[in-house]
Amino acid sequence: MSDRTGLGVYRLLLRLLPSDFRGANGAEMEALFKETVLSARGRGRGAWLLAWIRGAWDVVALALRRRRPSGRPQSAIGIGVPLRSEWIRDAAKDVRFALRGLARSRAFALVAVLSLALGIGINAAVFTVVHGTWMAPIPGVNEVDGVVELMLAGSGHDSESWSYPDFHSVREADTPIEAVAGWKDREGMLTVDGVGQRVRVMHVSANYFRVLGVVPSRGRDFLVSEDAGPGQHPVAVLSHDLWQNRLEGDPDIIGRTITLNRTPYAVVGVASEPFRGHRPLSRGTDLWVPLMQDPWVAGANSLVEERGMLWLRVLGRLSPGATVDEANAALEILFGRLARDFPETNEQRWARAHAFGPVPAHARGENLAAVALLFVLLGLVLLIICGNVAGMVLARSVTREREIAIRMALGSGQGRVVRLFMAEAGLLALAAGGLGFVLAVWATSAVPAVFTDVRDISFGPSGAVVIYSLLLTLATTCVFGLAPALRFSRPGLLSSLKDDSGGGGRRVGRVHRLATSAQTGVALILLIVCNLFLRALGVANQRDLGFEPHNLLTSRIDLEQVGYQSWEEASGFLDRMTESIGSLPGVASVSIADGFPLDLVGNFSSASRSDRPGEESARVRVEFTQATEGYFETIGTPLLRGRGFEPTDHGVSEPVAVITQTLAGLLWPGEEAVGRRMRFSASGDHTTYTVVGVVGPMASSVATRDLPHVFVSLRQSFYPRINVLVRGRGDAATLARSIQSAVLAVDPGLPMPLVVTSGSLVRQSTEGQRLWARAAGALGLLALLLSAIGVYGVGAFAVTSRTREIGVRMAMGATRERVLRSVLGDAVRLAVPGLVVGGLLAVGTGAAMRSFLFGLSPVDPVSLGAAAGVLFLVVLVASLVPARRAARIDPMEALRSE
Repeated sequence: MSDRTGLGVYRLLLRLLPSDFRGANGAEMEALFKETVLSARGRGRGAWLLAWIRGAWDVVALALRRRRPSGRPQSAIGIGVPLRSEWIRDAAKDVRFALRGLARSRAFALVAVLSLALGIGINAAVFTVVHGTWMAPIPGVNEVDGVVELMLAGSGHDSESWSYPDFHSVREADTPIEAVAGWKDREGMLTVDGVGQRVRVMHVSANYFRVLGVVPSRGRDFLVSEDAGPGQHPVAVLSHDLWQNRLEGDPDIIGRTITLNRTPYAVVGVASEPFRGHRPLSRGTDLWVPLMQDPWVAGANSLVEERGMLWLRVLGRLSPGATVDEANAALEILFGRLARDFPETNEQRWARAHAFGPVPAHARGENLAAVALLFVLLGLVLLIICGNVAGMVLARSVTREREIAIRMALGSGQGRVVRLFMAEAGLLALAAGGLGFVLAVWATSAVPAVFTDVRDISFGPSGAVVIYSLLLTLATTCVFGLAPALRFSRPGLLSSLKDDSGGGGRRVGRVHRLATSAQTGVALILLIVCNLFLRALGVANQRDLGFEPHNLLTSRIDLEQVGYQSWEEASGFLDRMTESIGSLPGVASVSIADGFPLDLVGNFSSASRSDRPGEESARVRVEFTQATEGYFETIGTPLLRGRGFEPTDHGVSEPVAVITQTLAGLLWPGEEAVGRRMRFSASGDHTTYTVVGVVGPMASSVATRDLPHVFVSLRQSFYPRINVLVRGRGDAATLARSIQSAVLAVDPGLPMPLVVTSGSLVRQSTEGQRLWARAAGALGLLALLLSAIGVYGVGAFAVTSRTREIGVRMAMGATRERVLRSVLGDAVRLAVPGLVVGGLLAVGTGAAMRSFLFGLSPVDPVSLGAAAGVLFLVVLVASLVPARRAARIDPMEALRSE
């Protein structure tokens, strides 16, 4: 803050003091303040602020000494007793007067407090979540300074995935990054007492814990020697939660052998209790093992030498005194050399360092923009609420102009009148702030239960949240209380004392009209978007999915957890499992695939005719699924032509594919596709497949996508993460327990398989749209409430300030019906511009969200008409109360009182 700004604030505060506090020589007091403050110039902001407070204190002390009556005792610091008595007495009078006024206007006080509490509560709740996820320290990580995230960039986008050779090159290079750690998280199977349990495993380089500054509470972390030699060092560090809950807090845990993915591991350490990984926004890690134990490093197809495969994520710690810019400069030089040495993979690839934080660097920019936009919208909502309350205060204060004029005529200064108004505003804001804080605490307490990914983050009321709520309360007091206070603290004394305060010339302020109209437009946008989402969900529920989810069960199994890396290794286990499940009573068919429609996990590639390999324009982006025989029968998709997969479609036979009718029409329009050959890649290298069957259009893995589909044989293109699909003859939900028993009968060491209905996954596939619809609906209802309050406030202010005018009109022959129509017409004219502009903006918003609407037009007449009708009805109802009050005005009483 500059000296000029500080002096301006001081002058403003001084005006609020009683005039006799300032003494006869205000210039002397200002000079004293300047001398004290300027003495701290150049000594830092903290010293300047303390000097500013000391200067203000000395000035007030000077004023009090000048007005202290003779014989009155003085305090030890030289300031008289009047400092306490006068201020406390004046403040108590203002508070008592404000309380009596609010007690006489209970309805106004209730509406104002609830409105402000809603705005403050929503803002405080969002700040609590953002603070817990963005600003609060990562649990268990004590040395964040100097830690950086390393990102790869190239081909127009950033990626947090690295190849192992690039990681190794950076680790061995001489850069300002003194330590570089790699990590990869996976699902694993922990076997305890013969029972398998799913766990979250993070494969890390040996220096992972030291880069983060994390010290295990028991034992040690990994040795450098354990970061060399693929698969040679099966050791593990456990999380505190895993040690206590699943291993019963064994005091002799160090040195104990556990079984992870069918491999024995020696426990060498236990992490500190709060540390569950460096990514608090994702599911916590259960245990850490050396990176050399990762299946993509220690497996048969190791990626240690594959510079083109990006799969590893990287952290680093800067050398003491080094900066992020220096690290980026060194990385630019290093990757320039790699581009020359390895042009086929690194020519368009470079790396950058980013500051470490709870939110991953690759998503930080988008998340920051979204959070900023959210706070802007919430701030606008709170500002609109304050405008509404200010309108109600204005309407309520019109009748007090004569009282205020008398007070000022009898000697009350403008500062004293402003304090009277601000005392009332402060009481309302304090009550609203307290209630809003309680609402925020209640709302955020449910976040970990709803979003399980953040269950390790505390969203309790921290000191920062309390301060933020207090600042919101203070700002709210100033915003909605200061404008009425300044307006009515300077009334026209002569006209007020002559009872001319209500002369019909006053109208509602232009700013308040614009704010109320804007509320109406915002409410219409949210209501239309809500209607579009709801109607789109109805369309999604009625569309043809291309398969039958009823009575279809699925269970996902990761074959890498049980040691199967290829079809040859897994075929025996899969055949026995299929036979075991197929023999259950009530099972119609069984198949195995890496996915199915609307499973939210998609594989994407491109396909083209094999006789046109050079035509880039002829390539079609497709989604693909790898499945075994019986797949189409199990999911309930009929074959239109040709055949499905057979057991003879194995690794040494000709590659075959089944495609959807949509893809057949794109590749061979007007021709028969069965028997044709196409080029398609399911695992990196393009292979020629023969089309053996055609099925109808089918839903993609994600509900909002609509891509052609290719199906290939799992026996010819193996993928270890599979789904067991089971079609039941009756109610398939009753088969879940039997399926679990059948799977464990084949391999008792497997974790208990999770069996879910396909219908639940179909509902989950549209959960994003449902969430958006609920959010838009909640904001739409809030906007409806704000619009109703705003229209009511404007109407009440207009009717109160036009009492004399309305009385004159009715005395000259205007009927009550005409007055009623006039006030309602004002409300309609207030809302129509907002409805028009809001409708246009809603159409644009719907067009931008077209991909979420399942083909529904953003200019949907039903959605537009319903939202506009509901909002228009709310506006009429809100304006009906002041309109009826205007229609009941007695002309003689109005003229007599005026």
